[in-house]
Amino acid sequence: MAEIVFDSVSKVYEEDAGLFDLSLRIERGESFGLLGPSGAGKSTALSLLMGFIRPDEGEAAIGGLPCFEKRHKLMSRIGYLPKDADLPARISGEGFIRLMARARGGVGSSRIQELTERLDLNPLGDLAYMAPENRRKVLLVIALMHGADILLLDDPFAGLDPTAQHALAEILSEEREKGKTIVLSSHVFEQVQRCCDRAAIIRRGRLVTVQPTQALALTRQKVYHITFDGVHQASAFAQEWGAGVELIGNRAIVAVPSSPQALIRTLAGYAVLDLVGGREELEDSFLRAFGGDLL
Repeated sequence: MAEIVFDSVSKVYEEDAGLFDLSLRIERGESFGLLGPSGAGKSTALSLLMGFIRPDEGEAAIGGLPCFEKRHKLMSRIGYLPKDADLPARISGEGFIRLMARARGGVGSSRIQELTERLDLNPLGDLAYMAPENRRKVLLVIALMHGADILLLDDPFAGLDPTAQHALAEILSEEREKGKTIVLSSHVFEQVQRCCDRAAIIRRGRLVTVQPTQALALTRQKVYHITFDGVHQASAFAQEWGAGVELIGNRAIVAVPSSPQALIRTLAGYAVLDLVGGREELEDSFLRAFGGDLL
């Protein structure tokens, strides 16, 4: 059963800014990723679900209720993490967390303590003087502490060190096991792959594709820069490998989907001076897969 529905939703700010004719269904208990480069429209989609803004066309709904018109009724079901937030001064992180807890009817102190410890948050001290990472952790605690059955998290891993990112991923995995509906945005594929069942790729406000994250992982490519011992070696490799090789003197650039095993076997017959490779940036990677007109 669909818990969250975008039905032909458009919210236009400028010609290429906003969301355009977005139709999407997210099932109850599903962990779903909104994946795309900066400015793609991910935050706009979450703001529509929160009822902060009214769609120009179409309707965004949660549990069958329109998000803008019924936002006050829906708030009790949602834990929300904004991408950016102006936090008040002259209040400690601990004081702000407890203030927000009381505003939602109270939260057990054990849950707050558990989250602060797992995220390695020191909530003492004025919010205005906290490090940006600690302010981000305060917002995460507030989003997670009530046990809401729907979590809307805008770029939740941004600004966190690797240890905190790992802790957050474990927390979200536990929330998935409890049957929570989770929607998170990111421009980092690995984060979405780890935390989500499916993902939508959005660019310039338009939906490109919706796929299981495992299927998207197979779509991604690694780009390798290979330096050979001479131009003839590079040319011979290019002829053997076939299409998709760019030659620059004695260097070849090749994009390889999924496992590099075939490339490694092929290179065994050549004198390779250097091999550099790694993940492409998200936008470049999916541009290769889905085409320039969409991406």
